[in-house]
Amino acid sequence: MRSDIDGRLNIPAGMKSKLESYQQSVRRVKLAEGILAALFGLLLSYILVFALDRVMETPGWLRGLILVTGSLGLGLFFPLKCHKWIWGTRRMEQVAKLLRHKFPRTSDQLLGIVELARSDAEQSRSPVLVQAAMNQVDESIKDRDFSNAVPNARHRRWAWAAAIPALLIAGAIVFSQAATSNAFVRWLMPWKETERYTFAKVNDLPDKIVVPIAEKFDVGTQLRKDTEWSPEAGYATYRDQKTIRSALDNSGYSFNIPPQKEAGSLAVSIGDIRKSVAVEPLARPELKGLKAWVKLPAYLQYKSEVEADVRGGVISLVKGASARFKGTTSRELTEATADGESQKVDGETFVTRTPVLEDTVSRKLSWTDKHGLTPRDPFVLKINALDDSAPIIGCELLDQQRVILAKDTVKFDLNVSDDYGIRKVGLEWQGIEDALRNPNPAQGERIVSAGAPEMQDVNTIATFCAATEGLSPQSFKVRAFAEDYMPDRERTYSAVYTLHILSEDDHFAWMTEQMSRWLRQAEGVYEHELALHDINNQLRQMDAEELDAPKTRRKIEQQAAAERANGARLQALTANGKRMIEEATRNEQFQVGHLETWAEQLQKLEDMAANRMPSVADMLKDAANAQGQPKAGEGKSEKTPPSAGENKGNQSGKPGESSDEEGPENKAPSISDVESGMNKQDENGGDDPPKPPSKGKFGLPQTILQGGPPSEPEACEPQEDLEEAAEEQAEILADFEDIKDALNEVMGELENSTFVKRLKAASRRQIEVAGDLNRTLIGSFGQVEKKLEERQKKRSDQLAKREVAQSENVYLIQQDLEAYFNRKQETKFKEILDDMSDTRVVTKLRGLGDRINENLKGESIVRAEYWADTLDRWAEELVQPAPGGA
Repeated sequence: MRSDIDGRLNIPAGMKSKLESYQQSVRRVKLAEGILAALFGLLLSYILVFALDRVMETPGWLRGLILVTGSLGLGLFFPLKCHKWIWGTRRMEQVAKLLRHKFPRTSDQLLGIVELARSDAEQSRSPVLVQAAMNQVDESIKDRDFSNAVPNARHRRWAWAAAIPALLIAGAIVFSQAATSNAFVRWLMPWKETERYTFAKVNDLPDKIVVPIAEKFDVGTQLRKDTEWSPEAGYATYRDQKTIRSALDNSGYSFNIPPQKEAGSLAVSIGDIRKSVAVEPLARPELKGLKAWVKLPAYLQYKSEVEADVRGGVISLVKGASARFKGTTSRELTEATADGESQKVDGETFVTRTPVLEDTVSRKLSWTDKHGLTPRDPFVLKINALDDSAPIIGCELLDQQRVILAKDTVKFDLNVSDDYGIRKVGLEWQGIEDALRNPNPAQGERIVSAGAPEMQDVNTIATFCAATEGLSPQSFKVRAFAEDYMPDRERTYSAVYTLHILSEDDHFAWMTEQMSRWLRQAEGVYEHELALHDINNQLRQMDAEELDAPKTRRKIEQQAAAERANGARLQALTANGKRMIEEATRNEQFQVGHLETWAEQLQKLEDMAANRMPSVADMLKDAANAQGQPKAGEGKSEKTPPSAGENKGNQSGKPGESSDEEGPENKAPSISDVESGMNKQDENGGDDPPKPPSKGKFGLPQTILQGGPPSEPEACEPQEDLEEAAEEQAEILADFEDIKDALNEVMGELENSTFVKRLKAASRRQIEVAGDLNRTLIGSFGQVEKKLEERQKKRSDQLAKREVAQSENVYLIQQDLEAYFNRKQETKFKEILDDMSDTRVVTKLRGLGDRINENLKGESIVRAEYWADTLDRWAEELVQPAPGGA
């Protein structure tokens, strides 16, 4: 028995040793239980991750949850167990209490001894008894074994529990060390993206794919060479749709997914591979716009590139041009190609270039957006290679041929267009060769408008005036021209317009001829009016019964129409006459008195055509429509409906016309039908003109027997209208005769002046021939025809032809003069005609041409001058003053 220094008794050594030994046993067992339980949890969590990795792609969060759960035994329960069985057994009374479940009596005895040893009161009261109790308890437990008294000892059970997963792990290591080590890393470090080990190995499947919306798409993969398992088939399921099976084919699997419109995930299963692929359906990238910047050939002289919008995938470029194209798509791009060649990409745009173009080409454009989508089909860009077109020129002039004075200006409306640029626009003229009037035609041109390289349209007015251009009166072929910038290209020409540029004398003669032709047309109107008047006089002689005949009425109607038509013809003729006088006033050679007389007579004719002749036509029309007196004994038919016999509202004879103010639209409707009967129709009934509907009144339906007696017409006298029309027509003819006489008088004076001018012109031409002969005299004097130089001979031939043409011209003057004399019978014309016959002027002029060809230049000059004087003398003899002033 041991005691303290102060005399206090302690727990016996044997008892204490027993309790301490028991304490160590409890601690060893309970710590072993905690360690084995924690190890079991960790091994089980690893096995769970390993097992899950075999059937799925275990996500990191789940692996982390499994690791945390498996670590609870070691991280939470083991420290609690240590606290309970180590800290909770630090005192002897705590150890003594643990024996209760195995040795409850002994536990109470030991607990009492420990309390006595700790109680000073009990020891001071009876130390001997305390000592005796301690010894007794110590003796009683001396042979007791407390090693099996550990409460709820489960260390062996936990050992077996931990051994099973350990054995499973050992087997897995033996089976596939790579799989176990991969699962260990994924289990131990769930936050890392460690690739899951699978026995079936395929090329990487993407985490996300973007596919064309509402289109089928394929998801495929190939087995890797290091695969340990080649499953016979793979499976894919999109959302909750039907699973798609793909058999192994050529070491790969291909899943054909039906069209999708909504985003979802595609679950792929190939052996122990489990992959979820996010699928996002999107519209394919579209081409929003395509623009071209064209560099034109150097000869077109464009300073900058031409921008063009490529619509429909077709653009036309001139040969020799190059271009760059900029396409804009609906989505950001990663790649663009042209005919398979990579092109420059910038965001949503791509740029492709085309070299110098010589032939039509087609380019296939394709692009890939940031999601890997491409257009369904490549965009085909067709580039047409076109030749540089010639300018298109339009020239507007009212007449293809015009007769004008030399001082007149003709305006041409020019519209020129070219595909790339207009260099210049101008007028070109070429005189028309005429042996008599224009042996040496003039030619020339004038720039109207200067263009520019980028000027594609020119709208301008070109003017041509012979006097301004310094051209002598002659006939010209005039046309507009345009040039573009293409080298060595010929000009583009407009239609050709013929301008007859006349001197005032020639214009006077031409206008006199026009006025003479106009007067003949007016005489034709007069003759036709005279014929109509004769027929109207014949109609006047008919009695009432003859005038009432249908054929006569139609004849009168025809006369009315003919009268109106003749008036319209005269009206058109007076309009032409006004234009003719306006043209004549531009020539100062016309006497004012002549033109005033002509204008006055035109005014009378215009009034006649616009008012008087239509009035005669109206009278004839009234006569045709007037109804004659009924025959004796004839009355109103009883079977004729009142509306048919008594209606007098329309007597014009034409449907829709009424003598009343009310029109046909005010006529009341009536109902009637015609029944066939035994009576024969009037044989002449078919010749009657249709009668207009008359005003009626509402009534019962009427039935008319076919062939029944006609209704009684209202009596009227057509003779009165005919008489009035004929008298008015007679006055028109009388006035027309006076107008005709006045115009003929003016015309005679004009024609007389014309002969003067024609003879004067012929005289001037002879002077011109003499001058030309004089200029060629030195080079050909004294030479025979055979030795003449080619140029001299050509000029001689030309002069000879002019004399032949002059002889023909003088012959025409002589013929016209003779015709004029036959009408006028004036002595001076007879004298000149006799003189022309006696001198044989026509024959002599033709012979003068022969002498020129024989190189008798000196004699020819003398003869030409002689005939010039003679022709001028005849002209002077015809001159007489014109009435009305100059």
